[in-house]
Amino acid sequence: MFSSVAGDHEVMRFLGNDTHDEHFKLILHDSSGSLLVGGRNVIYNLSVSDLQEQNRVEWHPIAAQMNSCYMKGGSEEVCQNYVRILTEKSPGHYLICGTNAYNPLCRDFKLVSGVLERDREYAGRGLCPFDPSHNSTAVFADGQLYVGTIADFAGLEPLIYREPLRTEQYDLSTLNSPNFVSSFALGDFVYFFFREIAVEYLNCGKTLYSRVARVCRHDKGGPHKFRNKWTSYLKSRLNCSISGDFPFYFNEIQATTEPVEGRYGGHATTLLYGVFTTPENSIPGSAVCAFTFQDIMDTFEGPFKGQASVNANWLPVQGNKVPEPRPGQCVKDSSTLTDVTLNFIKSHSLMDEAVPAFFGQPILISTSFHYSGRFTSIAVDAQVRTPDGKAYDVLFVGTDDGKVIKAINTRSADSYQEVEPFIIEEISVFPSHIAVTSLQVIKPRGKQPRLIVSSRSMIHSISLNRCYTDKSVTCSECVALQDPYCAWDKNNRKCRMLGVGKELIQNISDGVHSDCGKPEKKPKLPLHSASIDQETSGTPPPVLTLDDPDHEPPTSKSIPLHFTAETLAIAVASATIGALILGFITGFFCGKKCNKDEDNQLYADTDYEYFDQRQNANSFTCKWKAVMVRLGSLAPWHCTALAHLSTRTRLPHPEAAAHFHPPPNKI
Repeated sequence: MFSSVAGDHEVMRFLGNDTHDEHFKLILHDSSGSLLVGGRNVIYNLSVSDLQEQNRVEWHPIAAQMNSCYMKGGSEEVCQNYVRILTEKSPGHYLICGTNAYNPLCRDFKLVSGVLERDREYAGRGLCPFDPSHNSTAVFADGQLYVGTIADFAGLEPLIYREPLRTEQYDLSTLNSPNFVSSFALGDFVYFFFREIAVEYLNCGKTLYSRVARVCRHDKGGPHKFRNKWTSYLKSRLNCSISGDFPFYFNEIQATTEPVEGRYGGHATTLLYGVFTTPENSIPGSAVCAFTFQDIMDTFEGPFKGQASVNANWLPVQGNKVPEPRPGQCVKDSSTLTDVTLNFIKSHSLMDEAVPAFFGQPILISTSFHYSGRFTSIAVDAQVRTPDGKAYDVLFVGTDDGKVIKAINTRSADSYQEVEPFIIEEISVFPSHIAVTSLQVIKPRGKQPRLIVSSRSMIHSISLNRCYTDKSVTCSECVALQDPYCAWDKNNRKCRMLGVGKELIQNISDGVHSDCGKPEKKPKLPLHSASIDQETSGTPPPVLTLDDPDHEPPTSKSIPLHFTAETLAIAVASATIGALILGFITGFFCGKKCNKDEDNQLYADTDYEYFDQRQNANSFTCKWKAVMVRLGSLAPWHCTALAHLSTRTRLPHPEAAAHFHPPPNKI
């Protein structure tokens, strides 16, 4: 364990009101260096450089609204004003909406000389949820707000909305209890990412799927009864899974990064990283997958999925049944579309093909026997350049036990079809009972980039790297970090952050370099995905401590990759086979014991037609044996007699019956 250096490695903190949950939401104001934080009944204006509060705006619900909330059954905790929508309309102008004691309210603000000033106020229904626990997302594009939220008090009316257009009301095939994660405007479309109950799976049970939906930015709505409805709304499933004959799916999307433009193995594309988890009642697992917007577009050009009747399977729609122009595309004037096209898109908003993961597999996988340590959030510092001219995306992944995992795909610069991940650090930022809810990489003007880590009531700012420590004092140790931010300075003989200089030694793909002397041979594992096994990992690696006087010290560690992508499947198969073997052995000895007892009874020499049926009664007999033993009245004849009573299909031979005399009751 080694301590951090002072200065740039220092952890900066902002604590909200420690008497209640703040439900923090963040937005960065780049030009003035302000960080706006929406909490409970307040909007904080913080300095990015040190997270010190510059000023605040108090925003409490009025007494009448709180009393109305109480009368509807709300508690004092929820009948407050929680900021849930916080977006920048233009430089220095913001749209901020709060729950306002279950009566959503929105305000426009402008930042003047570092102080927020209110412009106007208006109703927020359809723009902001009623309940602070409901997930929402919003993006401002073309002077209009696109939002995915809940539009009613009971939480039963989800919608994707842009005034005056909305999704179909109370239509499970359109939105089925969604949890919105993020939204982006890109090209001609606005994209929404969320998880929802899969309507195509309802005939088989209930499960959640991850979705990406899109609407056209130029959609004007349809004619007549479709006047205020989207004419371009489509959605597809996101496939984050371990491939194989029986794929293992991470079905529930939790967070995404912003769209990232980069080159991967010489292939230029725009992609998005997302965090996915398994259901809470299944094997605990998390994964990071990437998706390209080109693959997303391709699925929307593929076949539609439809259902012939309520009880029928969901199947691809035949091409000759799709009207022209193709539903879901951007058209010059959507109000001229025919009713045939609009009715088709109303009942066929789901696409048949799922969006495949870029690289063909998850980039990072975490499994555990416990439910702690699940991935909750993600941020990316895109295309970090290294001295050899390559570029890597540095991923920061938050967990529900207060940690941040820093990782890269060491093959991404050379291939877009291979994954060879490496965990650079695991940093404990919050106490283990506090989850990381959001991550954001910020790059203040004239200062080093930092990572903003937030929970529901705390915000920390940490450095993106910790290059120089007493565990990276040699060239080999520095190169072994495989950190794109760090390289060995030959002139100054120290591990430092990248900057100006030609004498820098680094090797991201292998972690060894010939200029460091005789390289230490590192074990090369045939990895397809990184696996963080929190139960079976070996000796813990060195830990970095960042000084924190308020709670248990944050730590960081590099995690060696001991496990392949098939770890989870092998563990499940091994457990299943072990259970079958144990059950067989137990049943074998129990049956053998029971047969031995029965063979000593008076019926052993008698030829009966029901002899074969007795063999099926062994388990029944043994259960009654156990009961009789506990009653203290077990005699040898009990087991056999009970077995005959349970299997007899005809009366025994008269001569055998004459010899059957049960002993007197000893109770």
